[in-house]
Order: sequence, then structure tokens, then C-alpha cells
Amino acid sequence: MINEAVDASLAHLQSSVAWAQGAPMPLPALAARLAEAAAAFDAGRAWSFTIFNLAGARVLGAVALERAEAALVALVGGDALEAGYWLRADSTGRGYATEATACLAELAFARLGTQRVVICHDPANVGSEGVPRRLGFRCLGIVADAVLPGRQAADGSIRPATKVWVLDAATHDTSSFLAARSTR
Repeated sequence: MINEAVDASLAHLQSSVAWAQGAPMPLPALAARLAEAAAAFDAGRAWSFTIFNLAGARVLGAVALERAEAALVALVGGDALEAGYWLRADSTGRGYATEATACLAELAFARLGTQRVVICHDPANVGSEGVPRRLGFRCLGIVADAVLPGRQAADGSIRPATKVWVLDAATHDTSSFLAARSTR
């Protein structure tokens, strides 16, 4: 199901996320990648979740949390988790990534006890910035590769700059977003 979602949206994903440059992925390679994700989840290093439609019959995308690397911690402060997300092309603009990221923030603060959730994206990927904006993340701005080195652009090259958003545990309120979303 994940392979189908990626393959159906290959051009869309390749224009926005570097990992899609290696797609389509053979099923054994995808199985190995999913096994690595499960091991990271169990070890408390990263937490990946698949976004399904209500019937559970179709993958719409995925969201994940991982421990922030040293350069990101130096920029935003300690005890930070970085969130990421992707959606298939025909599922964008419907609030799925925002809702799933709100759930990630709740998980990060309530269950994992982190102090901040960070979203980083290529400044050219304007569509990605709606998620942190809607959830009340504060924008730290655009930082150069020298500050946050090695971030990949959609084409797999190292991007010259990264836009950084932060949500602090002390000031977050994604629960009101989730409550409003559940009444729709």
C-alpha cells in the first residue's frame, strides 16, 4: 500500500522530498526500510506512522518524529524532536498532514516528554509551510547550510538554506486544533 501511494505520486514527491529520488523502490528494499523504521520505533530513536483513509484501505501519506541532530539542537535548544511528513498528490490540501502532525506534537509532548518539536523544510517547498503555520509553530526563519549543514533538497543535492519552525511544549495548543478537526 505504501509502494502504491509513492508510485502514484512519484512526480509530486520527487519535486518535494529527497528520499523519493530513489523511488520506485523494489518491495524487498521497502520491506527492509520498514523493518528499520520498526526497530527505530522500538528503540525510541524515531517514530513513523502511516496515514490511512478512514476505511484503512488506502495510504494517504506518512508522518514521523526523530531525535534532532546536533546542529539543529544548537539552533533550537536541547530536547528537540524533528517532525516530517509527506502526502500522495491527490491527498494534499485536505488537512491530513496538519492533523497527523498535530497528533505527533501531542505524542511528543504528552508521551515522549520532549520540550520542542521542530519542522524543517526547503524554503522553495512553500506547500510544506502551511502545516507548522496552522499549528502555531513559530518561524525561526531561513538558516544557511553553514548553520544547519547537509540538508537535502528535493533533487538530492545539499540545499543552501532551510526554513525552521519550532513548537515549544510550554506554549503548544494542538489539542484545540484536533478538537475542531474531529467535529468536521
